[in-house]
Amino acid sequence: MNRNAGFTLIELIVTVALAAIVLTIGVPTFRTAILNNTRTAQANEFVGVLSLARSEAAKRGLRVVVCRSEDGMNCKTDTSGAWENGWIVFVDQNQDGDSNPYTPSSQPNSADVLKVQGSIDRNFSLRSGSTFTQWIAYLPNGVSAGNTGLGTGTFRLCDSRGVDQARFVVISGTGRVRAREKETGDVCP
Repeated sequence: MNRNAGFTLIELIVTVALAAIVLTIGVPTFRTAILNNTRTAQANEFVGVLSLARSEAAKRGLRVVVCRSEDGMNCKTDTSGAWENGWIVFVDQNQDGDSNPYTPSSQPNSADVLKVQGSIDRNFSLRSGSTFTQWIAYLPNGVSAGNTGLGTGTFRLCDSRGVDQARFVVISGTGRVRAREKETGDVCP
């Protein structure tokens, strides 16, 4: 008698049922882990960029600007405060707020680009308050300034899960940068 080696119908049904249970439990947890890791990486990247700008301003004795940018070459001039499309970090020696390497007269304008960042993960938004809607500059003494003058501000890194899972990048009056979790009164766009 020749028996075929293989699975019985009952074994196959049990295996498929167990796989369905594992996937039902595991996939949402895995998605949450991916979103949490991406959120942390994005917040750390932005904190690092702001810290770079502050330290370069102190080291060079010049103003260093981080501005919103979509193309990696020009600063955005609208006041939407939407930073998720990217940014540029540059030394603004002539304090014109222009990151372009050349002026219309084709003379170098002394703006040294330190870093260009493309858009962040499409599942996230990065928005600023009213102080830093266009750019944030660090002065040689480490103090931060925005398009509305010297000041403090908070950036909101949010995803589809809402404010409870958001991260906030806070800039103090002295220019110090830190990341934090949600506090009372925080909102997401």
